[in-house]
Amino acid sequence: MIFNQKQLFLGTTHIALRAESLYVCKRNPQGVATLETEIPYEEILPVKASEYRHIPTNQLLLTGLLLAFLGYAPLREWLATGEAGNQLYLWVVILGINALAMWLRFEQQWSTFRLQTAHLALTLAGRPWQRKQFRALVAELERRTKTYLRHEYGQVNPLGFIEPQLRRVAWLRELNVLSAREAQALSTRLTGRRSTEPLKGMGQELESPYLN
Repeated sequence: MIFNQKQLFLGTTHIALRAESLYVCKRNPQGVATLETEIPYEEILPVKASEYRHIPTNQLLLTGLLLAFLGYAPLREWLATGEAGNQLYLWVVILGINALAMWLRFEQQWSTFRLQTAHLALTLAGRPWQRKQFRALVAELERRTKTYLRHEYGQVNPLGFIEPQLRRVAWLRELNVLSAREAQALSTRLTGRRSTEPLKGMGQELESPYLN
């Protein structure tokens, strides 16, 4: 799965979900890579995503009223005489600059997407038409990461070294790759015990019962 985004004056962002890793590349408008990294799925979880949206309506309203006030006289003169004066051209330039500034602030401050993993925090422009694609990217990243970890590390061998495998099961449980029931079943298969927690009786620790 691939996610691409191009921002004015900032360059492009390319995100790709590969077979064993997450690839991220950010390039400036000249095409030079300012960030290029490939993170293995072992270092991804937990995945967090957020969408920030705060548009200062009062500020926009005041700006619009000010622009309307400045443009009232030039527009009235143009409608009356049919000739565009210097004031009208100046007003059009000011209008264009304000529109461009608002668009940049919308993409960089007022509406943003944020993707965060264990070792990466990435901020993207929160464009409404890319919201569905961004959410799909986050869901697929988490699904693919958990599937990969389950396939590569979710198997145990009772004939091998027990302690490293128990730590691996605990790690997968901590990352929510395995459910509590699955982690308990794997631990039981490794140790022959229903629980790895020590039992206590008369103030002393007792051995947990083994399964036949």
